[in-house]
Amino acid sequence: MGKVDTVRRLHGLIDEAQEHVTLISPYVSIEKLRDIERKIRQALEREVAVTLVIREGDESTRGPSQQGVELLVSLMQAGMRLFVVRDLHAKLYCSERHALITSLNLIESSFNNSIEVGICISAGRAEYVRISEFIESEITPHRKEVPFKPATEPRRRSATPVPRHATQGFCIRCRDAIGFNPERPYCDSDFNVWRRYSDPTYEDNHCHHCGMDFAASKNKPLCRKCYGMLR
Repeated sequence: MGKVDTVRRLHGLIDEAQEHVTLISPYVSIEKLRDIERKIRQALEREVAVTLVIREGDESTRGPSQQGVELLVSLMQAGMRLFVVRDLHAKLYCSERHALITSLNLIESSFNNSIEVGICISAGRAEYVRISEFIESEITPHRKEVPFKPATEPRRRSATPVPRHATQGFCIRCRDAIGFNPERPYCDSDFNVWRRYSDPTYEDNHCHHCGMDFAASKNKPLCRKCYGMLR
């Protein structure tokens, strides 16, 4: 399969799982893959056991961004288990129903830019059994679990008076400082990610004006307090 079919199969593998999902990807930037994040959360809500295995950081490996770390912590809080494996390079995605062998990492460039290939194997086939045996012999003995640590209290802006005509704003996804524009409440990078799906109701993380934690969306970028002050 090419990249498009491989991504579609990966989405289906997570959506259809009822017991367990194992995602083995050396490199991850799930904060840039909102469909994958959403599907993982939905699987956890179905009480599916979700395990993510990534490469242990070394001199040649760039770890997740701060936003990526915060997202992984959030998924762990929801029930996902996270492991690291030294020198990991294999990419495997498995459930009780299917296994997917692929070149695809869980990073934005793999999904959007790179040429990728994959093969999907149904449970019950001899190849599926061998994949399970490979994971048990080559991955499981070497993996180290990352302990869950609750995120620290997010930074909050002081409660200073809010002017009616604001000029300073925050990206509703990553909280970077940007110009105040409720019609486009994202930094350039996150706007390009949002634009691929263009879901105006998708909930992000921060109020566009004050930057505090809030389930903001393209349609509703302001928390109730800021909306009342600025309208």
